[in-house]
Amino acid sequence: MNLRSVLFIVMCLSFRGFSQACDTLTIKKLVGQADLELSKDVDRSYQLAFKAYSLSRECPNTTYFFESVLSLSNAYYQKDQGDSTIKLITPILAKLPAGTSTFYKARLNHMLGSAYTMIMQLENGLKHSLEALRNYEAIKDSSHTSNMFVNIANIYNQQHNFKQAEKYLTKAIQIASKLNRKTALGNVYNTMGILYAENGMLDSAERFFLLSTQIRENLKDYTTLAWNYNNLGGVYTLLDKPSEGIIYFEKALKLFEENKNYDGQTSVANNIGELHLKMGNTQKALNYFNYSRGLYSQTNNPDNLENLYGNLSDYYSYTGDFKTAKQYSDSLIFLKDSLSGERLDRSMAEMQIRFDVEKKDLEIAKNKAELKAKEKQEFIKNIITVAVFALLILLFVIGFLMYRKKQLEHRAKLDAEIATQKETRTKSILDAEEKERRRIAQDLHDGVGQLLSAAKLNLSNLESKLSDQNEDQKLAMQNALTLVDDSVKEVRAVSHNMMPNTLIKLGLGSAVREFITKLGNAPTLKVDLEIVGLDNRLDNQVETVLYRVIQEIINNIIKHANASHISMQLIRHDTELNVMIEDNGVGFETNNLDIYDGIGLKGIITRIEFLNGSVHFDSSVGRGTTVIIDVPLV
Repeated sequence: MNLRSVLFIVMCLSFRGFSQACDTLTIKKLVGQADLELSKDVDRSYQLAFKAYSLSRECPNTTYFFESVLSLSNAYYQKDQGDSTIKLITPILAKLPAGTSTFYKARLNHMLGSAYTMIMQLENGLKHSLEALRNYEAIKDSSHTSNMFVNIANIYNQQHNFKQAEKYLTKAIQIASKLNRKTALGNVYNTMGILYAENGMLDSAERFFLLSTQIRENLKDYTTLAWNYNNLGGVYTLLDKPSEGIIYFEKALKLFEENKNYDGQTSVANNIGELHLKMGNTQKALNYFNYSRGLYSQTNNPDNLENLYGNLSDYYSYTGDFKTAKQYSDSLIFLKDSLSGERLDRSMAEMQIRFDVEKKDLEIAKNKAELKAKEKQEFIKNIITVAVFALLILLFVIGFLMYRKKQLEHRAKLDAEIATQKETRTKSILDAEEKERRRIAQDLHDGVGQLLSAAKLNLSNLESKLSDQNEDQKLAMQNALTLVDDSVKEVRAVSHNMMPNTLIKLGLGSAVREFITKLGNAPTLKVDLEIVGLDNRLDNQVETVLYRVIQEIINNIIKHANASHISMQLIRHDTELNVMIEDNGVGFETNNLDIYDGIGLKGIITRIEFLNGSVHFDSSVGRGTTVIIDVPLV
């Protein structure tokens, strides 16, 4: 490499940071197009907004940058990707310059609060929504202030805090009335009606739904008016005024038909049929049920089909056709079981995918950081070598090296921060997984468990009413009762296994004791358990991760080791917790753990590494297995 080449390389590197400019015209055009496409084609809107955001990163903390971020956040929101909005906005808010516009602080917090609320992290949603409200009030933005009052009220309502929700909706009504914004006032009245209806205050709900309906009738806003009529029909149904309910439901049905809203038509027709059945108008009820069923192919909404099967079962029971009623009742049970299974599988699959993706991203980021650091170090060495022979440019090279050194230090700090954020997201995934386990366990216990209990009760009632039974029929009935009873027990067992109450209330030691006690029912397996120093609770996440790991190891022993004896020790020291699990099973070769991916060894190692701990497998074929886990507590 000659002296001229060295000078050219140095000059290129020196001026590389100034080679790109902020293309404000293109950014503004892309943001405008993205906002226009948002209500038509959300995927297209996302592509345009992402391109604008990518360009705007050349001019951070400018109006064009913030507008592109908000446009991309709107696309994420429409795609139900609250997590993506959080990942986008959180680091931006954390590094806002001191002179940033209060309006954009408000908008960013507004979007972040909505994103957290979408994923049901209500405390964070409320925190950022209140911060947005404070910013809007500081700049006297009454329109956005009114919207924030409604958002905050919805959060409080989801937290079952009726008084706070009512307080903020009342403030929203006052601002909308003062500004004479009829559309906003109609929306707030409707929201207030929903709040009162959900809290059983039906007279107040009726009053606000009527106020909202009057405004929207005057505005001829037929799309939202259909839902007002639907809400009023629901309130009159709850008030046991079926005639008034039918009037408003029929008005809603007419508007839904005009708007070709098939979901709305199906739901409302179901409601009208239900009210006619309640009034004894069986033929009208059947007509509306058939109307609803005829639209199902247009919607494929399983919730509507679920309601329809229930209503048809009630209809045929009411008319004395118990055989057809039972067919629809069986179809309803099958549909609910199918939907429950699909939701469970989908939720668990999504959790696993997220966990795997985040883990892979973290590894890739670390590898890239190490590779870039090595490449830059090599580059600096080459520059220094050339500088020795290029005495004429010695001062320039020294200045360049100082600049590169600072750049490397800044980049290293940035990479370390990215790695920390990745670790934080991994923690969020584990937290989300445990929350999902709790939710699924609760759904199994309160949903499927209650249905099975009701089925058992109905079978028992049926058995007592059927007096003329031969022995075969009695045996069949008894078998059915036994199967339902066993199903109830199995659902409870699965629910408890997914999220044991003992772990939540009493901690790791008690939960492990309870788990081992249940294994004592197996006559061919003996388990010895020793727990030392776990009188006090550990960190919730440490307890949860360790419990899942111990549960996975014991289940692997039962399934694969063919062991007759298990010995387990949990010993807490001042600075660490030691877990040792031994069995006398068939053992396995530990040289290559990848071939045992099917028994979850990688998952065990990953979870313990997340706690900054270590896990060691000591085993060989024919001599059992020992697993030693060390987890630091400070």
